[in-house]
Amino acid sequence: MEEPQWEQRRISTSGKTLRWPRALLVFALVNLSWEVVKSNLNSGVRDDWPWRLSVLDASTCAAVVALLAGIILTRTQLSQTMQPTLSWSARKGRSNEIGDSLRTVFLINAGGGRSVVQSVAYRIQASPACPDNPALPAGWVSWRTTIDALTSLGLDRDQDYFLLHLGRGAAVPMTNTGREGMELLALGPRAHERLSVLDVRVQVTDLLGDVYERDLQCLRPVITSDHRRSAPTR
Repeated sequence: MEEPQWEQRRISTSGKTLRWPRALLVFALVNLSWEVVKSNLNSGVRDDWPWRLSVLDASTCAAVVALLAGIILTRTQLSQTMQPTLSWSARKGRSNEIGDSLRTVFLINAGGGRSVVQSVAYRIQASPACPDNPALPAGWVSWRTTIDALTSLGLDRDQDYFLLHLGRGAAVPMTNTGREGMELLALGPRAHERLSVLDVRVQVTDLLGDVYERDLQCLRPVITSDHRRSAPTR
């Protein structure tokens, strides 16, 4: 079973399509409660301040509450139906960029709605087998910083590895088949030997403006009985 930190998560919701309707619904409910309480008072009391204050009468406010509740319910159902589902697959070979790839990773959207890339970050760790053991940036870094770090490991771009520059606004293809997805990265023999960890964090926006995030374990060290290397913790 996949650990929770590697599962897809929603990290923010669109204020225009969810937070504002919720805020208006709270206001309408408070106003409706005010009108109900006021209607049970004596007429003389209702004419005094602050009871004479009124924004919407009870019948209008009740209609607004029903309308906003319906909007929020519809929005919630639509969000569940149109939610993107980021998925990935990895296999040996089948790369369009690196002929001798030992690890090729494809990214797909297996959900019911579109997913547009908002940001992508990378995290890498060198293998103990890497010569000179150069210092690499810690944590999540940009595509350019990752390319520079891979160069410091003595790896040639488009010869030893391929790393797609997935920019903001790119659409992740909707498919249930991994081989029909976009090729995210490919590692040749030398890159596969010199890298111990390569993670990719992808953030996408759905049709409603909600932002989802998933971390991909694109490469992990091979654990054997006589040689174990632990992966970095989050």
